[in-house]
Amino acid sequence: MGVREAKDEMMRRIMDFYGDNLLSVVFYGRHLRDPDFGDIDVVVIIDRPYDPVKMNRMADFVERIRDPIEQKYGYHVSFELYTREEAENFHSSYLDVATNYEVAYDRDGYFRRLMEDMLNPERALEHVKYISTIEYVQVDGDDGNSQKEGER
Repeated sequence: MGVREAKDEMMRRIMDFYGDNLLSVVFYGRHLRDPDFGDIDVVVIIDRPYDPVKMNRMADFVERIRDPIEQKYGYHVSFELYTREEAENFHSSYLDVATNYEVAYDRDGYFRRLMEDMLNPERALEHVKYISTIEYVQVDGDDGNSQKEGER
């Protein structure tokens, strides 16, 4: 059984579980270039949280979708699961997605518009500003001026 069969079954499971709460399913990564690669990367975007606790939503995906696919087909499934609100924030994984992806499901063109927005040069500058505000924490020895143990 190949990657196409694994992805087809994954799509069936995703659509059955999320129903009309599903916005987008996007496969990305190396398996698109090399079908013999052992990993399948997928982004799943739902419209609204059906459980307020994100870890519960992640656990549901693992139990109902990821684990059965991994056990049956032998592929490792890496996934990102977002609500609409979460998806509209910048995620570094979008950089991987934008370079090579396959849209499997996209209600009302949601993901297509999201990628257009993320790749818009004016909007991309906002993402760079966001990333640059992340606090840098200095670690001993990373500036070349740290003292050796006996010099303190």
